[in-house]
Amino acid sequence: MMRLIVVAALAAVVLVVALGYKRRNQADAALGARRSAGTDAVAAQSAPDWPAVDAAVIDAGAACTWVVFTTPYCASCSLVESDVRRAFPHHAVRLVDATEQPDLAARYQVRRAPTTLLADHDGNVLERLVGPEAVRAFIGTTEDAVLD
Repeated sequence: MMRLIVVAALAAVVLVVALGYKRRNQADAALGARRSAGTDAVAAQSAPDWPAVDAAVIDAGAACTWVVFTTPYCASCSLVESDVRRAFPHHAVRLVDATEQPDLAARYQVRRAPTTLLADHDGNVLERLVGPEAVRAFIGTTEDAVLD
């Protein structure tokens, strides 16, 4: 009986590793195809009509800029920042303390940290994601992400 449990556990581990490897290879292939086609920017998924992000906040040299609204006591904000930096190494990431810039936070209706905006090089908001779960879900469904 114990031997059957060990075999089942090993089979489950092999399956999980194989699926992870397949997912990573698919993401790498999609990213390579997009780069060779010259379309390195993230495609918008039903982007709302948010005002453009100020030029002082975005990095005009990057294809896209992630604006992560934080607060001094936000435990998950640094995790969101590191997830975004790892998944999109060619994008810029800017942290904005919502308590220090309340006007900017109000413009994007920031009521919870982290609230994350994805803006193109002109400052147009492509996505607004609230909470770490939304950011992770977006990363998991975006072809441009470099997945580990």
